[in-house]
Amino acid sequence: MAIKTALPIAFSCGHTETVDLTHVPAGRRKNHAFGLGKNRVCTKCFKTQGAADLDKLNRQTLLDAAAFEQEHELPELTGTEKQLNWATRIRYQVLAAVLEEQDEETASEAFAAARTLTRSGWWIDNCADKDLDTDDHLELIATADESGQPEHVATENPF
Repeated sequence: MAIKTALPIAFSCGHTETVDLTHVPAGRRKNHAFGLGKNRVCTKCFKTQGAADLDKLNRQTLLDAAAFEQEHELPELTGTEKQLNWATRIRYQVLAAVLEEQDEETASEAFAAARTLTRSGWWIDNCADKDLDTDDHLELIATADESGQPEHVATENPF
């Protein structure tokens, strides 16, 4: 009879899941399975918990961003609800980094230019790249020209 490699594990959340333990030496599989069940939750509960934690973090970031916008007199952004949430977080992170890393004069110039950028799409398109640093963001904000951009772009597609 072959030694089982997949064992059913009763997790601490109350769910049971069959887990492949081929990476664990045969003599330690049952003990490892017991330890997993005692100290961990099933995959479904782990994903649910991760999604809840992420949602909580996003809500807190949006609350911090709203207080930051009010404190620095930033105008509201325009766009869809999804764009607004994303762009608000981006603008908050970019401008908070500018405040932290730049002198007062440079920061005030950046904030003055940022007050004219109210289209969510601009912040998403230009500042969402993780490879950009604060100097890159400053250059993008200082050279932004939103005057020719329409608020809504209509398409020929009727759907």
